[in-house]
Amino acid sequence: MMRVREMYYSYVMGIDESIYELEKQGFSIEKDKKNYMITFPADKALIWEKFISKHLEFEFWNEYLTEDGIKRYDVEDYVNDNVLALCERLCKRKFGSLKSMLEDNQWYKAG
Repeated sequence: MMRVREMYYSYVMGIDESIYELEKQGFSIEKDKKNYMITFPADKALIWEKFISKHLEFEFWNEYLTEDGIKRYDVEDYVNDNVLALCERLCKRKFGSLKSMLEDNQWYKAG
């Protein structure tokens, strides 16, 4: 039986073309106007976290919030009221739930 690798997806805003450095490490990078759609295996998450915390421009976010380092929020079954509140505050929009926020996003639906 073949084992399927778990993949992670990220939509990145607020970063320059240095993102392409990650292709050498097995990341898939697709440009979307000024932004990027990134796909990478779960075992590359630490590489992603180090890269994004170093290169992300001020006032942008990418599933991680910077407060003297990286603060990680875990979501299980689309439920984490803190994450929902942060997403709504950052986007200045009410989503109702994390699930509806993601289902309405073309990139996450494709994953």
